[in-house]
Amino acid sequence: MTNTNDPGVQHRKRRMMALRKELGFPREAPITTGLAFAAIDEPNDTLLCAIAQKAITDRQDTLIHCYDSIAATDVMLTVLVLRTPNGAELLPVELVQRSKSKPLQLITIDHARCFRLDSRWLVQEARVPSAGRLPEAIAAAQVRYDAALADTVADQAGWDPQVVIFERGSASMAA
Repeated sequence: MTNTNDPGVQHRKRRMMALRKELGFPREAPITTGLAFAAIDEPNDTLLCAIAQKAITDRQDTLIHCYDSIAATDVMLTVLVLRTPNGAELLPVELVQRSKSKPLQLITIDHARCFRLDSRWLVQEARVPSAGRLPEAIAAAQVRYDAALADTVADQAGWDPQVVIFERGSASMAA
């Protein structure tokens, strides 16, 4: 089970809450949504496959913050588990800002695919920004995310059951 009072969990929770905010989620979690959030330490194939299986079973795509170790404070990699008719894809992604007034979007690391959340908080594929604008759009998204992170206090916010912290190994998954 995840210890929600652990400082590392609180830090990861802050990062997830800032991410949710910048992707356009409301402050209070919607009752149903097509996207779940997770954080994992020391990612490996077994753990990522277990999360992909959970995404398929729960019918929710999942956005995962991956950390090098339990002591890490910076996200090593962000992965989108995108359900498909034949299973799920695990796509390394980063944030991209298409407009200052609209929620951030996700773009694959290879810049081949882009995703946004629709009004029901379902992941939808979007047009990829032009290559000439990408560096500044990615940098602007990071600045915006960092500002949201600085503004987010995990202890004062209610724990959101859609934010799941996966501890080491699939046997200790907390859902």
